[in-house]
Amino acid sequence: MQLDSDNKQRIKAALAFGLEFYKVLMGTFLAAFVPRVCDGSVCTVSQNIYDDELLHRIAISFNAFSFLTFLALYYNEIRREEWCIKYLDIDPDKANDNLDDEIEKYPEFKQVMIKLNTSYANSTKFCGAVQVANIGLSLVDISSHWTGGATITPLLSYILLIFMKLFQAYSVSSIAVKDERAFSAYLVGPKTYNTIDKDHKHVSKVEEVSEGSVEEKETLTPKEIELKIETIV
Repeated sequence: MQLDSDNKQRIKAALAFGLEFYKVLMGTFLAAFVPRVCDGSVCTVSQNIYDDELLHRIAISFNAFSFLTFLALYYNEIRREEWCIKYLDIDPDKANDNLDDEIEKYPEFKQVMIKLNTSYANSTKFCGAVQVANIGLSLVDISSHWTGGATITPLLSYILLIFMKLFQAYSVSSIAVKDERAFSAYLVGPKTYNTIDKDHKHVSKVEEVSEGSVEEKETLTPKEIELKIETIV
């Protein structure tokens, strides 16, 4: 069975999400995965999770909240990407700014795109603020059970992974809001959705008017009608 371009884009996005999700899990639960000292030796992950020390329990709880904010970010990111894949397309033969003019003929599409871009940008900023607080609280907890090099190396690695993701999300969302564009959050290149998907383009219908003259009118495809009756996300 041959995959169409939309499904190929969905598979690439799903693979990218899978790799990122693992990194985010490790990077948000710093109090669980960064080595600490327990009774003179390095704690296991299980010991880190079930340590009953008050400060550690607070840090673990905030780690969980931090992880949930990342899930909210991914929800907005994936919802936006899926909409772009379904209703827009990437045409290498057209300029990246082609959609700027083309989407003006599709006001319902433009309205949804702006709303999705704004929601993505806001969730990215909120998630970033929470991650800074999470790292600070986790550092306070980890520093009280410092192991030296065994702690610093994974700690810096996990923090770097988190900020790489946040920087990428912020870059895509901020420029998407500023330029009113549909930049992909997963397809590398980077890729810009620069045209309306062929399945959702207006269909031109020629009708007779009078005395043999004709007039071209724009109608909507069934899928566009479906979009109009859906609740604006």
